[in-house]
Amino acid sequence: MIVPPKDRIEVVLMADQPNPTHLWLQSTTELARRYDFNKEKSFRVIAGAVALLLFMFFLSPGGTVILLLLSLIIFFPLSLVGMAGYFRGS
Repeated sequence: MIVPPKDRIEVVLMADQPNPTHLWLQSTTELARRYDFNKEKSFRVIAGAVALLLFMFFLSPGGTVILLLLSLIIFFPLSLVGMAGYFRGS
């Protein structure tokens, strides 16, 4: 298991629940932030992301597939070296 770095941008979904989901990306000290979303706001963020993805796919399916592949190409190696990741719990 990769331990999150001290300086990171962290998004906490379901922060008011017993097992929140922490999404993080390593950053510099001056850019380090933590964003906590409660259950209602987490659902809105997730629903907005899904709606945006469906809208993008409706308008430009090829461009959306390329965008998803590019994000996979970027974030998969970052997760392997410990610069991006997620964990559940407090």
